[in-house]
Amino acid sequence: MSSEQITQEAVPVEVTEAVATPSKVSGGDTPVSTWKSSISEEFRNDPNIEKFTEIDALAKSYINATRMIGQDKVVVPNKNSTDDQWNEVYSKLGRPESADKYKLEMKSESVAMDESAMKNFAEQSHKLGLNNKQAQGILEFYKNNMEGSQQQARIDTETAQSQSEQELRKEWGRDFDSKVGKAGALAKANMNPEVLDLQLQDGTRVGDHPEIIKGFANIAAMLSEDKLLGTESEAAGNVTDIQSEITTLTNDTTGPYWNHKHPNHDKTVQQVYTLREMLQSEKS
Repeated sequence: MSSEQITQEAVPVEVTEAVATPSKVSGGDTPVSTWKSSISEEFRNDPNIEKFTEIDALAKSYINATRMIGQDKVVVPNKNSTDDQWNEVYSKLGRPESADKYKLEMKSESVAMDESAMKNFAEQSHKLGLNNKQAQGILEFYKNNMEGSQQQARIDTETAQSQSEQELRKEWGRDFDSKVGKAGALAKANMNPEVLDLQLQDGTRVGDHPEIIKGFANIAAMLSEDKLLGTESEAAGNVTDIQSEITTLTNDTTGPYWNHKHPNHDKTVQQVYTLREMLQSEKS
């Protein structure tokens, strides 16, 4: 058999080896053909074919491309795209037709969003192109974040209250309950509760700060020494008289107890508090 015949018969029908670089046959310089050799040069040198080194990869790509036929396609916009082009993409990705078509839920015992806030959120979500799932996810994130912040605030408040109580108990000893009670009554009678609930930089409520409590306790002590605070009532010495004086002071709707602008309002409030403390002591 001639060498020409050997060369002609040596061409393989199909070679599946994924070796892109020709190798030499032992004893000669004839390269081993790859799977690309079986297709025409026109397609073989196409960039879309050259990137495949294995025929299985080419087959897989073809199958995936076939499956995509007939499915909706989304062209990714760029910085030069118009608002209409972006809106078309948002719609294909599931954005509702209008902001009022969102179905959003906000269930929380501590975090509230009124109807107006929910409406504004939906409008902003629609403007940003969010679908319902995305908008609901952001809403859930906001809710969980706010609940976590509120829980931490409660922990901080309780910690501050505990530390304040320990400090004052150490300083006042047996007088702690009495002084705190009088200071609290005086503060509540003369200050807006919202002011007492304000948080200082360290997280302590104004009404829980030891120095604030001590300040009101000192004022209460000074007021209790004033004659107007009930020295005559204290001399009565019995429950009936004490209760009668409390009734007289609190039933006078035009008197200083109810009139915050009256010059003796603070003293009268403290007087009533002192009388009630005395009444409680008499009963016990």
